[in-house]
Amino acid sequence: MRRAMPARISAALLLAMGGGAALCLLAPSAQGADAELGRYLSSECTTCHGASKSDSTIPIIHGLGEVHFVEVIKAYRDKALPNPVMQNIAARLGDEEIAALAAYFATAKKPK
Repeated sequence: MRRAMPARISAALLLAMGGGAALCLLAPSAQGADAELGRYLSSECTTCHGASKSDSTIPIIHGLGEVHFVEVIKAYRDKALPNPVMQNIAARLGDEEIAALAAYFATAKKPK
């Protein structure tokens, strides 16, 4: 009897084989809120948010609650929040990718 492959491993294999578009092949329940996938996807976020300070206009997202993170990113994606850079970035993210990023950043420590 074959055993199912963990979602993070199957996601990594699909990404290695076909790039980001391969994520569409995963069933939503297989992706879930996979923090490892979120870590993989987080490099673009940490370009700006990893260097932000408490007095910066760029908010600190490391340690941000998952629900709040999801609400804010979806608001940018829907253009309900005004910021052309974030709207552009959020527009490229699906619900599963947003959930994975939220799971990652909820527990991630800010780089020093």
